[in-house]
Amino acid sequence: MADKDLPTHEEKIGNNSPATSINEEVSNRDWTPEEERKLVWKIDFRVFPMLCFVFGLSLLDRTNISAAYIAGLAEDLRLDIGSRYSIALLVFFIGYAIFELPSNYVIRRIGARWWLSFLIIAWGCCVLGMGFVNDWKALTVLRAFLGVFEAGLFPGSVFIIGSWYRQFETARRVSIFYMASLLASGFGPIFAYALSLIRVGDGMYRSGWRWIFIIEGIVTIVAGLVSPFFLIEFPERVTFLTPRQKHIAITRVRQERENTEVVHPTAKESLKMLFDWKIGVYSIQYFISASSVYSLAFFKPIILRQGMGFDYAKAQLLSSPPYVFAIICSLGMAYLSDKLRIRWPVMCFQALMAIVGLLIILYAGPPGVRYFGLYLAIWGTQANIPGTLAYGQNQTAKPEKKGVVAAAMISVGAAGGICGSTIFRSQDAPMYLPGMWATISMQILHIILTFCMSLYFKRQNKLADEGHRPALEGVEGFRYAP
Repeated sequence: MADKDLPTHEEKIGNNSPATSINEEVSNRDWTPEEERKLVWKIDFRVFPMLCFVFGLSLLDRTNISAAYIAGLAEDLRLDIGSRYSIALLVFFIGYAIFELPSNYVIRRIGARWWLSFLIIAWGCCVLGMGFVNDWKALTVLRAFLGVFEAGLFPGSVFIIGSWYRQFETARRVSIFYMASLLASGFGPIFAYALSLIRVGDGMYRSGWRWIFIIEGIVTIVAGLVSPFFLIEFPERVTFLTPRQKHIAITRVRQERENTEVVHPTAKESLKMLFDWKIGVYSIQYFISASSVYSLAFFKPIILRQGMGFDYAKAQLLSSPPYVFAIICSLGMAYLSDKLRIRWPVMCFQALMAIVGLLIILYAGPPGVRYFGLYLAIWGTQANIPGTLAYGQNQTAKPEKKGVVAAAMISVGAAGGICGSTIFRSQDAPMYLPGMWATISMQILHIILTFCMSLYFKRQNKLADEGHRPALEGVEGFRYAP
């Protein structure tokens, strides 16, 4: 049948009653599976490259302080006195937590390309400025502003991805986005080591740690300047799709939900959405994941050097391979999660791997065995960042609520960053026993919460299938993805 002979989406809606089920609507699509497959590939190649690149820069820019610390920053700015290093770490997360939800409120109104590009340039200037500071207080102020400007990128990116893909397409793609970005962060220590070898003149620019900030700041600013040409917009704003492709892109996602209308909730409506108790559970799950990730990212080089006895060069170079391992394993598990349409077994298994890895780091004898534990710990903690985000997005039916859910989770995750930057105290070196056991305990809690929530979702799906309760999330035909 030719395209012109197919009924339009509007005609189908007009011929169906409001009670028409989602399954019936999907079975009457006005496009072929081949059309949809080609469109999804086209979307993939526009959504991910630049988003992955700039998010990789953001991960690099927020954690490069740990590389600079062992490259001479601690001695030059006396960050090794008292709690100065922990203070410089945690101030980042104050602005990061406060400005995430407002950023996701603004992004769809202004447009992703221009808003995100502004944020990228602004935080790049903060990183560049860190290369010229002579006092730990100035460094701390710049870290605070870095958190303010980085706040909008991650929740905004998850919001964008959630607006383009269907329920069981999300986990794999959020994982691809996060892990591709993590590749840049994973090789950051090697890059930082090379930059720390730069020496210019006889003054302060002979300090290698300054060049870590200067070069990485310049790269970020340049990325922000070219971002408007490469970042993708929300489906209703794009121009690279034909009218028919745009119709398919918007309709295929929203057929799982309520309608095809783009809704911009007011500030009051957004706040009302936050009172859904399930968002609190997702946020706790993400808090745990973020806290574990940040604690390992900030203190991994220190643990490698002080705890395992490696010298400066080896501590920097050995920081990267565990991330490559984590990326490969995480992408494989995310593919399995989407393919088999399961969420909780994968997330619980990854948290279990983190626990095993942390125990090996703590109690194994030889440094080589403890280093293997670092592989498992980084995989388990990093993999549950995109896994938990996809979990929250999958249980949210209405498109306008997805942005609120993502921002709320990542805002609470910023508090996890504060936790992660403080639980490894300098007085606990070299084993950092309290911090390690706090991280292990949180991973156990993640397993319990994920398992219990998934049992609840399965029960709700069963009740809805049997007609014993009204539409889930207020959307007829929607089902949770436990």
